[in-house]
Amino acid sequence: MKCEVCGMLVQGFTHVCSGVAPPLSPEEAEPPPDGFALGYYLRLAFQIVRWDDMAVRRAARDADSLFYGAVFSAIAAAAIFFVNSLPGILRHDRETPGTAFWGILLGLLFVWMAYGVIGAAQLGLCHFIAKWFLGATGTLVGVLRPLLLGWFVNSLIIIPVVGPIAAGVAWTAVFMLVFEEVDGVDRMPAFLVSVGINVITLVLIYFSSQL
Repeated sequence: MKCEVCGMLVQGFTHVCSGVAPPLSPEEAEPPPDGFALGYYLRLAFQIVRWDDMAVRRAARDADSLFYGAVFSAIAAAAIFFVNSLPGILRHDRETPGTAFWGILLGLLFVWMAYGVIGAAQLGLCHFIAKWFLGATGTLVGVLRPLLLGWFVNSLIIIPVVGPIAAGVAWTAVFMLVFEEVDGVDRMPAFLVSVGINVITLVLIYFSSQL
């Protein structure tokens, strides 16, 4: 667990707090760009999934990460839907283009809603466990910002055979890093909580994508 004041990892009861917060490096303290910055947030998202802890901390402090992360997650969810469900819809409704259009639209809206509910439940449960049982020091929105940016790794689920496993491993790694860096949870407890919650989540995502 991290000390809320100085940021050092606390091991047992031996920690002596300096009372001084660690200084930010110039790169980490640099403010995000103004205006529309799609390229910046794309780079930040890829840095997060490559396990860049500084990128996680930058995203957690950046309010705009929430918007861009939601957009990237919606695009990734749409990709999962189109690959897994669109061929079946088109086969079933190939003689009625109008029905196919509405089936695609309603299916996409359902997928966005389902993933949103599943993601919110997953994040809320993990943050609750970290807060009440593991001494987490972060905030829910602080955890949500980098996780939304990194959620696109779940699109690996569209890869035949190995996709669900690859998506589970990648998302668990991102989840663990974010909870470690933002919530101040030790790596092993963060890993165990992430694995347990993500296994359930990936199963729900996989079956919802088959509907």
